[in-house]
Amino acid sequence: MGVRRHRDPAGVMTAGTQAAPATGRRHRDELSLERELLTGLAALAEAQSAGDERQWARFRARLAAIDVAADPLAAEHRLETASEQLRALLLRRGHRLDEEHFRSPDSTGDRRLPSGLAFPHSYERGLPVAHLESRLASTPPDGWSGAVVTFNSCMAGLGHVLQSLVHMLRPDERRPLSVAYWGDYFETDLLMEYLGSAVLRYDKVGVGDLTETLQRGGHDVLLIEPVRYNWELDVLDVSALLRAWRSAPDRPRIIVVDTTLVSPLWPTRAFLDGLTGLGDVLVVELRSGLKLDQQGLELANLGIAEIYSHAGPPTADQLASTLRLARSTTGSGIAVAAAAALDTGFVADPAWTRRHAGQVFATNARLARELAEVRGIFAEVVHPALRPGTPGLAQSPFVIVKLAEDTLENHGLLLAALRREVARRGIRFTHGSSFGFRSHRFETIVPRVARREGLFKIAAGSRSGPFLDIITDVLRDLGGLSGMAALRARFPDLKAIPLL
Repeated sequence: MGVRRHRDPAGVMTAGTQAAPATGRRHRDELSLERELLTGLAALAEAQSAGDERQWARFRARLAAIDVAADPLAAEHRLETASEQLRALLLRRGHRLDEEHFRSPDSTGDRRLPSGLAFPHSYERGLPVAHLESRLASTPPDGWSGAVVTFNSCMAGLGHVLQSLVHMLRPDERRPLSVAYWGDYFETDLLMEYLGSAVLRYDKVGVGDLTETLQRGGHDVLLIEPVRYNWELDVLDVSALLRAWRSAPDRPRIIVVDTTLVSPLWPTRAFLDGLTGLGDVLVVELRSGLKLDQQGLELANLGIAEIYSHAGPPTADQLASTLRLARSTTGSGIAVAAAAALDTGFVADPAWTRRHAGQVFATNARLARELAEVRGIFAEVVHPALRPGTPGLAQSPFVIVKLAEDTLENHGLLLAALRREVARRGIRFTHGSSFGFRSHRFETIVPRVARREGLFKIAAGSRSGPFLDIITDVLRDLGGLSGMAALRARFPDLKAIPLL
């Protein structure tokens, strides 16, 4: 018996006891894949012989016992619980190290990661992470040198990159370090405002103004997001950028790319090849390693800076050395518990990362297409896959929905209605931040409190199955109501969730 989808009294598809044969087979296949992937992740951890092999064996036995055919909805609940248990087992490895050693440990003690690797250190804030950085490193193209530096967040990494460039290049008030920023992530905006000074100036570049900005010149650093984190999810045309950069008479010699939203899709080698042959160039690729690199488990905060240089100075090694000194001095590196949790075979493995990210991109593109024509409370559904002819980076790990009556009060009402429907239908659809999980989330972001603008975001996870089908139906139903008055009539006692 599978999950039957039928109309409830409100006219929405929901879960019952049987499914149409084709849907039941699809759910079985989708959940079988999830069970297989979780089994593979557990096998990699168990193979490290970190003293917790019995726990992993019991975990794999419980996982194998999940029957994905008899009741797919119940099976998906059990698979979600299994992913949480897998995460907990990995986090316990770090907790054990925290219990056994002080932050400033006994220098005679034998401190080892789950893989058996020794990691001697005098202060936790100076924890050596060369093992992780070497796993993250890739071979640069001929003529380029490379280095990797990790941090406890991508924003810490970006802040240190900019401050280190100021430290190394020694700009002054007459000739400040000038940054052109093509992007919209609100925390990057805040960071640039915070760091802005007489010796560090930045200019926000409009969506259609990148070529003109490069031709005009006058900037030392180009900071870009391949997909702008805004209400439109504008996609960078990499080929057009390279043409504009190569033809610019006064091109920026330092390019910083925040690839967080689409990191496995970013064409590193092709991009570096396109920059070759026109003198010194320094490229820094930054991303949050918490999102797509950890199989949706959020094991530990992690920022990754991949640095490439063609000639110089500054070279990749020079910037990396400065960043590592800044990291240990300010305590911006990962902690012991984080290092232990991340010390497993699937973290920093390109094949596992591409597989997980590919599933996340596919579920979000599918959700966007399913919701694309919904109108009422929803005014527009935004995702790069909905725009024909968009360049090759046309993916996103979430979907943006614009509301027809766009006030923070109405965003709060929609969130409250979704919470109620999720509880009524007995599925997992988390009201929470971020993206790239195995399961699915929704939230409203308020990027700037003073502007009182909300950004409603749905972040489908990597796992397909009955949850995602039911979520799609709920969003179609609520988004298709004629307006917020109809939502209030549907839920007369509903109270808006406060967003400020």
